[in-house]
Amino acid sequence: MNYEIVNIREILYSVGNLTSTINLFETYGGWNRIGKYETDSSVLNFWKLSKDVQAQEILIQSNHVENGQIRLIKFDNSTQQCIRSSQQPWDTGGIMDINLRVHEVEKSFETLREMGFHGLSDPLLQTMGPFKLYDILMRGYDDTIIAFTHRLEPPMELKSKINLPTHVYKSSITVKDLEEAKKFYVETLGCKVLTEYQVKKDSPQENMFGLPHNLADKVTCKAVIFSIHGGKDTDFQIVYFDGVDGKDFSKLADVPNRGFALYRVEVNGIDSYYTKVLETYTEYRPMSEMHIEPYGKVKCFSVKSPNGVVWEMFEKQT
Repeated sequence: MNYEIVNIREILYSVGNLTSTINLFETYGGWNRIGKYETDSSVLNFWKLSKDVQAQEILIQSNHVENGQIRLIKFDNSTQQCIRSSQQPWDTGGIMDINLRVHEVEKSFETLREMGFHGLSDPLLQTMGPFKLYDILMRGYDDTIIAFTHRLEPPMELKSKINLPTHVYKSSITVKDLEEAKKFYVETLGCKVLTEYQVKKDSPQENMFGLPHNLADKVTCKAVIFSIHGGKDTDFQIVYFDGVDGKDFSKLADVPNRGFALYRVEVNGIDSYYTKVLETYTEYRPMSEMHIEPYGKVKCFSVKSPNGVVWEMFEKQT
């Protein structure tokens, strides 16, 4: 193997309003800013956008951690839709949510509600595979969903005092076919399966997904957690809701549409990795050279998963 997948460096978040989103992550959350940039024309060309389109970017991170960063991008002179408009967790296509840890879910819930977020349920104690945690899914700006969590078992000490003390440590992708998606992530992208689990209530009741109470004990959420780099930091999961059907947003899951638009993954030895990916899958955007701040000149290609999630793979060039 002549390549190394470093990690998920960024999730690109296409926003309608930079001010309100920055207020969430920087002013309230305490995240640090790496820089503010004009999107280079080479990137806009890679995305096959009109020459009239321009974009502003702000790269932010939690506690100076380089993985699980968020790149906020505001497009101008472009027609946009929300990627997952009026979404429910069981709708497929694109990135369903990102996960952020908080010190206290109840307190965070009330503050975030005042900032314009809306819970799919009230905060609930959840058992998810080997974990016991307080969890709340909240729908916010650009019809995105963020899961705010506080893990009780195994216990986790959050050393930072800021309100959003961790990077994007996990994210979720809702899929139509669990086995098809699993095959793509294992065989094409080379991801490692960390664990598999399922969640189903034993009686009609309130649930974190916002399912009607009478369906809570009839719908099983099946999940597979992956690592793209082999470790347990900045992983992601695919989820399948067995027993309920939703909308399919796959065709909207790309820039410049608003919401969590794509993953950006750093790779060493990208030419070898590109060859490996093309053995089992068709590229979405072919290998190109471009300029991405603050990395400078990079080589990059992208693939789009069976459920419409864009994965951009890049390598810094010296």
